[in-house]
Amino acid sequence: MFKKSNRSSKSIWAGIASLSLLLGGVVSTSSYAASTLTIPATDPDTTIKVLSFMNKADIQTVLDAFAKEHPTIKVDFQTVPFNDLQPTVDARVSSKSADLDVYWADQPRVSALAARGTALDITSAFSKYRSTFDASPWASGLYNGKLYALPIANSTQMLFYNVDLLKKAGITPPSASISDRMTWEDLVVDAKKAVDSGAKYGLLFHQFDRYYQLEALPVSKGGGIGAQGKGNLIPNVANKGWIDALTWYGKLFKNKISPRGMTPEQVEPAFLAGQAAYMVGGPWFLPGLNLSKLNWGVAPHPYFKGGKAATANGSWSLAINPYSKNQEASAIFLKFMAIDGGSGYIKYRNDPELAATPEAKKLYFAKDVFATPQGKQAATIIDYETSKTGVGRVQTVGYIEFETIMNAAFSDIRNGADPGKVLREASNKLRKAWAIYK
Repeated sequence: MFKKSNRSSKSIWAGIASLSLLLGGVVSTSSYAASTLTIPATDPDTTIKVLSFMNKADIQTVLDAFAKEHPTIKVDFQTVPFNDLQPTVDARVSSKSADLDVYWADQPRVSALAARGTALDITSAFSKYRSTFDASPWASGLYNGKLYALPIANSTQMLFYNVDLLKKAGITPPSASISDRMTWEDLVVDAKKAVDSGAKYGLLFHQFDRYYQLEALPVSKGGGIGAQGKGNLIPNVANKGWIDALTWYGKLFKNKISPRGMTPEQVEPAFLAGQAAYMVGGPWFLPGLNLSKLNWGVAPHPYFKGGKAATANGSWSLAINPYSKNQEASAIFLKFMAIDGGSGYIKYRNDPELAATPEAKKLYFAKDVFATPQGKQAATIIDYETSKTGVGRVQTVGYIEFETIMNAAFSDIRNGADPGKVLREASNKLRKAWAIYK
């Protein structure tokens, strides 16, 4: 979901050009017959290979529960580093190999996966469960009216803060009330005051330079999600809203409120170590906060003055390799993870993740992490944001190119490049990359 590259913009563009050539023959139609997938009444005796970026230890309780309910279906759970997930799927599925059955699919990439023929049409098996899911997660799995991935999670964003650092700087903590949402303009003033009072960092984004988290900035400024037109294949990242929002973003680093060079993997440890006054992050951070000794608080995600509240959402779905020899067993696994008992993935995980169904949300909010005073405040914020302010990432067959080009643009702006120039260049790159889809 939140891929970040450390390569230069030039090398990223070269990679995109190569990817475009690779996709040229498969952008309009899949190379396999229409699926008539069914969920069998009796479990087959087989082993399915499941690919994820998650450590097996983090999901072992879920796998154990599946094994107990479906003892004849063994799961060979395989994991690769986060940044290697998509390339690994490309390598193992685009070659029409059956050496993979199920894989974790970043929700905004589903359209591209379907168009490229690397995700199975699962409509026949799962369309009857449409009403089980929240609208946004379900829609993320659709391409041309057919379902290609089943959502197992959702996400949102909140503002976390260090109570002690704010107190030291004489700053009144932000309100946890939705009706008293902080503006980015006010936040940056307080973040600078915290730095001046000794905080190492004023404001951290958990996912610096990633479209998933930064999309909310231009949306709040009225700039939109980044693309428009038929199939969302006309770039729209160089308008005033985008330039204004990313100019604000660039100034965070120029004014030393936020750090250059920090990777997403370094953000949570820095905040937990008491080095930052504020951090924008997701609900997956709550367990770590509750286990820490940090004196922390939570507030709604900020917005730009005069703009609208907007928050990142979306998460992971499960897709089936269209060349798998174990499609029915794979469908059973998908149903267990996303639907059975509300969602086996949510129900049995020790480390809670935001659910994609109303029923599973009840399980989610019943987790111990929401029993604390801050946890209760977070639950109210999460429930509101996911239903009222969530903005999904742009759905387009060109999403992989979009994410790669835009993440590189964010990184350039973070490192001091002119936002208007960078965004106009990104728009031109997107037009060239997306020409193969027209």
